[in-house]
Amino acid sequence: MKMNKATFHHLLLVAIVMVSVSCGKTEKDAKPTNGRVRQSIMVDGIIVGYSEYERTITVPGTILPNEWVELRSEMAGKIVELNISEGTLVRKGQLLARINDADIRALLQRRIIEEKLAADDEQRKKRMLEINAISVQEYETSLNKLEAIKADIAQSKAILEKAEVRAPFDGRIGLRYVSPGTFVSVNTTIATLVQDNPLKLEFAVPERYAGLITNNMEVKFIAGDGQTQYPARVYATDAQIDTETRSLKVRAIAENQGKSLIPGSYVKATLVFEKSPQSILIPPRAIVPDMDIQNVFVYSQGKAKRVQVRLGERTGTTVEVIDGLNAGDSLIISGLTSIRNGMPVSFNIRPN
Repeated sequence: MKMNKATFHHLLLVAIVMVSVSCGKTEKDAKPTNGRVRQSIMVDGIIVGYSEYERTITVPGTILPNEWVELRSEMAGKIVELNISEGTLVRKGQLLARINDADIRALLQRRIIEEKLAADDEQRKKRMLEINAISVQEYETSLNKLEAIKADIAQSKAILEKAEVRAPFDGRIGLRYVSPGTFVSVNTTIATLVQDNPLKLEFAVPERYAGLITNNMEVKFIAGDGQTQYPARVYATDAQIDTETRSLKVRAIAENQGKSLIPGSYVKATLVFEKSPQSILIPPRAIVPDMDIQNVFVYSQGKAKRVQVRLGERTGTTVEVIDGLNAGDSLIISGLTSIRNGMPVSFNIRPN
C-alpha cells in the first residue's frame, strides 16, 4: 500500500512524541546520577543476633607484697648478734639482730637487786606502821623508793627491746645490708622483710568505671610476659578520684601458695563487670562514623538504610551495640564507602 507524503510525516511525528514520552518516564523513575541510571551494587552482610558478652576492662598494674618493711634498729650501736639468712622464712617475733646492750643489762641487773632490797624494806616498815612504830611519812618514803626502782626496771627493759630487731610479721628475708660487728645508726637498713603470700595487686581504672568497682569483684591477671592467668579479688579502693589522671586506684588480693609471683612484677589485670546473655555484637568495620555520630547500614526492602547506633564496649574483634539495632536486622559489612542511604543494593549473607 502506498503512503502519501503527508501521512508519512504525520506517523513520523507521532513516533517521535511516543519515544520522547517513554524516555522521559524512564529517566524520572531511575533518578539518574550524572546522566546514568543508578544500578544496585552487591554487598556482603550478616544477620544480627544476640550473643553472650562478658563486659571487661584490662589495665596495667603492679604486684605488691602483702606486707613489706625495712628492718632497722631503734638505737645506735654495734651489732653483736645477727640471725639473718637471705631468702629464708622467719616467724613473727623471731630475733633477727641485737645491738650491744651490755651496759643496759648490767644496769637492769643492779636495779633488780635494788628492787628486792627496797621491797623488803617496804614490807618491814609497813608492819611497823601497823603498830605505830613509825610515822606514815617514813613508810611512804620507802614505798616511793620501791616504785621508783620498778619504774627504772621498766625503762631498762624498754631500752633492751629497742636494742633487739625482731620480725614484725611472718615473711621472707630479702637482701642483708650489714655484717656482724657493724656499727649502725637508727637510719641504717639491716635487711628487708617481705610477706609474699598473699600478694596485693594495685592498678587504676578510668573514672567512668569507678562506680562499677565493688569489693570481692573478680579480677584475672597475667604477670610479666607469662601466659598463666591468676585469680584475684578486689578488697579496697582509694577514697577519691585522682584529679590528674582521672582514674581510681584499686587494690586486689591474690594467693601465692606456689611462690610463682614476685612482688614488683608488672601485670595486666582484667576486671569482669557483668555477663550479658543478650548483647548485640558487630564487626568494627561495619561502623560508619560521621563526626561524633556512629552509624551502620542495614539492608531493608532492597535498599541500604542508614541507622544511627549507640556503642558500648570494644574488643579486638567486636563492638557492642547498646541501641539502634535489633536481632534479625540485616547488617551490611562491605562496600560501605560506595553506598548511600536509600541506594538499591543486592544483599549477600555471610556466615557470622
